[in-house]
Amino acid sequence: MNQDLEALIQASLALREADEAQMPRHKAEFDFLVEEALKRFPGVSRERFLQALRRRADAFIKAQSRPPSLPPRA
Repeated sequence: MNQDLEALIQASLALREADEAQMPRHKAEFDFLVEEALKRFPGVSRERFLQALRRRADAFIKAQSRPPSLPPRA
């Protein structure tokens, strides 16, 4: 996975799980990363970018929660 995308997903997850005291710091970090990413994709709205990021973050969470596959019995 692209390092920038992974950083955005991690920041998104941290923001989702942050408590009241941590929220401003995580929101600032997330907003900064989003703005940096949007500079590389002119013409893409923030809303559309965030929708795509949510889908990727959800897929990332789902992939992380799957149990490892077991090899077939010999």
